[in-house]
Amino acid sequence: MGPSQTELLPLRPFSFEKAAGESHALRWRGERVREEGDIYTIESGALQSEELLLLADHISYNKRTGILEANGKIRLEGPDLRLRCERLRMDWKQRIGDAWALELELPPSWTLRSSHVAFTTLKEWNFEAVELSPCPQEKPGWSARLSQMKLKLEGFATFRNAQIRVGGIPLLYLPWAAYPAKAERSSGLLPPQLGYSSHLGASVGLSYFQVLGKTMDLTFSPEYYSKEGTFWGGEYRWNPEVTHQGSLQGQYIHQKSNGEHRYRYRLQELWQREDGWQFTADINQSSDTLLESDYGRASGGLGTTGSDSAIFLGKNFSWASFNVSAAEQQTYFLPEDNGFYRTGFPSSLRRQSLPQVQARIYPIPIGIFYLDGGANLSHFAYRLDLGKDQTGGQYKWNRGDFSTRMHGRLGQWGPFRADFQMAARFTRYSSSLKASIFDASGSQSGDPLDLNSNPAFDPFRVDGDAVQRLLGSSRLQLSGPQLGRTFEKVSLFGYSGDVKHVLEPFVALTKNSRSSIAGKLPRFDEVDSRPGVGGSADGEQSIEIGLKQHLLGRPGKGSIFADLVRWRISTRYHSQPILLSDGRFKSGWASIDNDFDVEPNSRLRLSFRRSSELGSSGADNSLSAEYTSLLGSRFSLAVFTTGINRYLVRQQGIQVGGINRFFDDQWRLEYQANYDIHTKGFVFSQVALAYVTPCVATRLRFSHVAIQAQGALNKEDRVDLVLTLRSLGDLFSLKR
Repeated sequence: MGPSQTELLPLRPFSFEKAAGESHALRWRGERVREEGDIYTIESGALQSEELLLLADHISYNKRTGILEANGKIRLEGPDLRLRCERLRMDWKQRIGDAWALELELPPSWTLRSSHVAFTTLKEWNFEAVELSPCPQEKPGWSARLSQMKLKLEGFATFRNAQIRVGGIPLLYLPWAAYPAKAERSSGLLPPQLGYSSHLGASVGLSYFQVLGKTMDLTFSPEYYSKEGTFWGGEYRWNPEVTHQGSLQGQYIHQKSNGEHRYRYRLQELWQREDGWQFTADINQSSDTLLESDYGRASGGLGTTGSDSAIFLGKNFSWASFNVSAAEQQTYFLPEDNGFYRTGFPSSLRRQSLPQVQARIYPIPIGIFYLDGGANLSHFAYRLDLGKDQTGGQYKWNRGDFSTRMHGRLGQWGPFRADFQMAARFTRYSSSLKASIFDASGSQSGDPLDLNSNPAFDPFRVDGDAVQRLLGSSRLQLSGPQLGRTFEKVSLFGYSGDVKHVLEPFVALTKNSRSSIAGKLPRFDEVDSRPGVGGSADGEQSIEIGLKQHLLGRPGKGSIFADLVRWRISTRYHSQPILLSDGRFKSGWASIDNDFDVEPNSRLRLSFRRSSELGSSGADNSLSAEYTSLLGSRFSLAVFTTGINRYLVRQQGIQVGGINRFFDDQWRLEYQANYDIHTKGFVFSQVALAYVTPCVATRLRFSHVAIQAQGALNKEDRVDLVLTLRSLGDLFSLKR
């Protein structure tokens, strides 16, 4: 290789006549320089103009004709140009020439090698016998060999007779293709996707990407399956401003095997204006829950729904907030596989709020207290799919909710403190349940909703009379003195240093008024089931006793203590029975509530929660752990149970996942499993073994997806073999 650019500076200037009255300046330097008439000969040197730099072992330049010939280790650089070759002949003025045994860097990360190229203006190139690869290794993990290639920088490249080689073995042949050859977005065909599935047959996908100006683009991605037909797909994206972006996605197929029409579409929009207004939309609809899984886009989870939608428009002011929202959640059931439901339960249920208008006043200081409040006007609906021969599966009602709360510190006497909350709430329902479905009378504590004595979906049949609820709620919390003790030079579980244990006891009294219509109210959200302060229930009269604890640590004296462990433990006694959000009731002593979180270092985190106070989305029991090794391996574990959720479905599960890396991260073992204790089976599990190099990844994956919806084609157990190439994507997939 010739001398470096640093060694060649400063270059010696000289000039020659380009045309009458015009001068063309060059800079040059070399170990030996000869001048014979109009010809300059430079040995082991460089030639530079305003745009180009040429370094070579031997350079011959004719200043009259502009013809340049170079041999040896040649480097030619310019704007968006980095070329290496062994022989070069070009017209330096016109930028026309030929190069032999060359290597050219192409944006964004490709390297091109060719036996010969003819070029014009350094922008248009015609290559022969080409090898193209994005791999940085001397022996690339994969490459494309082409018989001919025409390249227009900042435009397109077309090539003929392409062989895709992985490890030197040809796997794919393309007689002709074109692709963008610039760093900016460009319209054109994307690499094809090939595959085979035991239940879908052979597949081929060919996507097209279209640029629609600087802020929009479109991808059209059909995929043909020999046994089921064409799976149509596409995505339209826009990003006109930094604060405004969105997309529209869609998939559809008419299956050959059973004539089913299956679809999914999703609209996403985010618009956050500088004046404080914000608009978000996530509209997601599908014919069933397993469309992606059937067609190679496996998804799954414990208790997840695949068709939730929401729209939000709101603004925050200095003293208040206002928003309008709409939402829909959908779930699918198979009653014959679920003992909780009786025969005749709907196959799907939609839970809708269309729309919901909310306004809230931020806390206003009034003496030692703060006053806040809010209003909520909503239109709700349950929509049940009862089958073709049944009607009456739609129930709608309006709800107006108005609340105000006063809260603050009553006082502090030395280490003792008293905090107080008082609230009032008025709620009106345009319709209710005809009978008290959620009724604790005559039952024993903790009994679930008895569906054997009621129709299976009575909790969703909101067609009774209009009702009103007026609720008063209060909570007084007394906190004792903080007690602390320091332990020096502690060494435990990899931690070494000083530890301080801080303990703060508290007692809380909650008293709410009781409404006689509580059992007739629909259980749509926490305004219905947990209307009191701190998420307390209608009619709750309880005393809570608990401890707040902290373990603080520091490396040694002179350092600041940091929080290592947080632990809150309490129990509550209910003097009157209360309804829980899932239809059960509680009286007497509640179970012990734990909230435990420990993070001794950046690689390990443990948390545990045990609670009988069930919210709309929280778990009543959960244990989770996460660990990350110094080499990047990860392990996570979660064990949890929930109360009956908004669809009255109890969830209990174990989730485990992680990744292990071996042999300098060339081999990776990834695993994930979700086990549903209620159904006694794995809802979703996956194990994948991957061999990864900087350019090629080969993945062997086993996955299990529980079939929870009718019309699904996929087997519960599937094996996938996927070959992925850098900058090209999935080249081939095999599914069994």
